[in-house]
Amino acid sequence: QLLEYIDANPHRKFVVVFDDIARFARDVQFHIKLKATFKLRDVSLRCLNFNFDDTPEGEFAELIMAGNAELFRKQNRRQVIQKQKARLEGGYWPFVCKKGYARVIDLVLGRILKPTTQGLEVLKPALEGFATGNLLRKIDVARFLFERGFWKKQSPEKYIHLVDALLRDPFHCGDLEYLEWDVSRRKGHHVGIISNEMHMLIQRR
Repeated sequence: QLLEYIDANPHRKFVVVFDDIARFARDVQFHIKLKATFKLRDVSLRCLNFNFDDTPEGEFAELIMAGNAELFRKQNRRQVIQKQKARLEGGYWPFVCKKGYARVIDLVLGRILKPTTQGLEVLKPALEGFATGNLLRKIDVARFLFERGFWKKQSPEKYIHLVDALLRDPFHCGDLEYLEWDVSRRKGHHVGIISNEMHMLIQRR
């Protein structure tokens, strides 16, 4: 958006200010490309904790700092993944709260997900309706959920891929898995809204 704004005002002189060189780009390669993009537009860069210097020594120092920032981000990401994976392996869902659930504090288990009124009164009947054949197709499930306010922004047809994910997700019968991180299916520390038998019916359908 910033570049688009600059390009839309070609006759103005711009200075881009940012508070830390680590906030300029996500990695060294993008840092170099972004700096060249600004230079091409004759945009001046100002950083509160670093002075840009076009000398060989200044460019080397800049690359070292950009590389250090990239290393820190990657190490931080690795630590976050390790902690989240450990939570998954322990039966806890560490990501954004599932729709139809709310995060609550359990005196024994700590932070867990619990079904909301919307989960019990809207999502549960939708899943069970598909399992029993009362809602014959995925589009019927999408319309059922849309008409009851589970989704609001787009037409029901736009939510087919989300319906597919809902129908396949073992979370709703009290289990969880995350195959992307090799976390196999296991019992979760959350309350399911349908039985395991109902979930199996859904998978067969």
